[in-house]
Amino acid sequence: MANDKPTPPKAPPTPAEALSTAKQVEELADKLSACADSIHERVMRDIHQSQEQHHGEVPESEQAVARALLDAEIELRQRANRLYDDAAACVVGSLGQSQQHLVALTLDAADKIRKITRIGDGITLVARLLGLAAAASTGQVLPILAAISQLKTQLDVIAMHEAPPAASA
Repeated sequence: MANDKPTPPKAPPTPAEALSTAKQVEELADKLSACADSIHERVMRDIHQSQEQHHGEVPESEQAVARALLDAEIELRQRANRLYDDAAACVVGSLGQSQQHLVALTLDAADKIRKITRIGDGITLVARLLGLAAAASTGQVLPILAAISQLKTQLDVIAMHEAPPAASA
C-alpha cells in the first residue's frame, strides 16, 4: 500500500558477552584443555630434542623446567575440568568481552606455546592461562577481566620477543 512505511533495517546483533552461558564456559574449558595439550606436546618435543643433543641425557635444569611445565599442564587440565563441572555456576552476566575475543586469546596462547623460543615467556604464559582458568571459575567480573588483560599483555610481550629484528637502514 502507498501509506505503508518501509520497515527500518534491523540493527546487527551485538556479540554475545563472554562466559554468559554454560556453553560458553564449556568452550573456554575446551580451549584451556587445548592449551594444556600444547604444553604437553611442547615439553615432550623439547625433551626429545634435548636427549638428541645430549646423547640421551637431559640436563637437570631442563628437567626442572619440564617438570614445572608438566605440573602446570596438570593444574590447567584440573581447572578446565572444574569449569566443565561447574559451568552453570561460572556464568558471568556482564563481562563486556566477546566470547570470540576470549576464544581467540586462548587459541593464540596455544599457538605461541608451540612456537615460543624464550622459556621465561612460556612459563609466564602458562601462569596467565592458569590465572584465567581460576578467575573464570569464580564467576566474578573483575578477576576475569584482570586475567584477560594479563593474558593479552603476555601474548603481546611474546609477539614482541618473537618478532624478527628490524632491518638496519
